[in-house]
Amino acid sequence: MDRHYDLTYLNQVFYGNETMVQEIVELFLQQAPRFMEDMVMCVRQSRWSDLHPLAHKLKSSVTMLGMTGLAPLVLEIERTSKFGGNPATLPQLVSDLTSQMEVVCRAISQDLSEAMVLNASASTRLRRA
Repeated sequence: MDRHYDLTYLNQVFYGNETMVQEIVELFLQQAPRFMEDMVMCVRQSRWSDLHPLAHKLKSSVTMLGMTGLAPLVLEIERTSKFGGNPATLPQLVSDLTSQMEVVCRAISQDLSEAMVLNASASTRLRRA
C-alpha cells in the first residue's frame, strides 16, 4: 500500500477548514478500532451476515479519508457478507483489513500528532499521503 490516506476530499467538503478535517480524522481514529474488533468477533463466531453493516459503515469513512488501499478489502467484505458469497474467504479478508487498518491508523495518528504540535507554533496541515 503506497498511499495510506488522502484528505483532499475532506478539505474540499470543509473548504480547507483544518479544524473540521482534524475532528473527522480524530473521530475515525476513535471508531476504527471498535469496527475492527466487531468484525473480528463476527468472524470468530461465524456471524457472516453481521459483517455487512459493519463493512458498509466503514466503507464510508475509508472513502472519505481517501484510503484507497483499504477500500477494495472493505468492499469485498461487504459484498461477500451481503450477497452470500463464499464465507470461507471472509476470515482472511478481515485479517488483511485489520492488519492494514493498523498501519493506516498509526500513520494518521502520527501525522495528526505532528500537525497538532506544529500547529501550536505555525499554521500546518495534516499530510495528504
